[in-house]
Amino acid sequence: MAGVPILLVFLKYPAPGTVKTRLAATIGPVRAADMYRGWIGQVLERLQPIRDHSRLIACFDGAPGEAFAPWSALADDWWPQSAGDLGDRLRAGFAQAHALGAPVAAVGTDCLELESSLVRTAYDMLRHLDAVFGRAEDGGYYLVGTARELPGFFDGLPWSSPNTLAAHLARCTACGWTVGLLPALRDIDTWDDWRRYRRADSRCR
Repeated sequence: MAGVPILLVFLKYPAPGTVKTRLAATIGPVRAADMYRGWIGQVLERLQPIRDHSRLIACFDGAPGEAFAPWSALADDWWPQSAGDLGDRLRAGFAQAHALGAPVAAVGTDCLELESSLVRTAYDMLRHLDAVFGRAEDGGYYLVGTARELPGFFDGLPWSSPNTLAAHLARCTACGWTVGLLPALRDIDTWDDWRRYRRADSRCR
């Protein structure tokens, strides 16, 4: 596969009331936004090792590019997200990245268990598979990647649903695309998710 692999990191500006709304329902919008602000840096820092063999691009939303200056050095480039739902934004980001002639993977900033080694594994899998998913315990996924542009790959899926991954796998099967799965991790969307993550994290210290 020609070209340097590309990792798209989707993130949103941490303005109270616009991010982590399910978490904010328990702890309030200001605290939820402050927590999410920290997660942006934490996720980007953990992904830094991949920059020695791939290109890390931050796909931003919710504010002009200059608002993301505190994290600017943690990515090789900054691309604004397109309009539309998550499927529209992923489709546009993947099309732009695949136009550079490289395999592409995307992650968000909700999974604090994500390590750069898993991204490396995803790229290895894309050498012989069409697509790869990192399974999230809530039925979605924390990583998605494709070896090449796959027409219709992100169309008509039930986003933010317990059936998101199952529906996407069914789409791949129907289209004859080969798929690999990474180990299951947890996203943090609610206060209970955060508490479970903290308990698990403390056991690993």
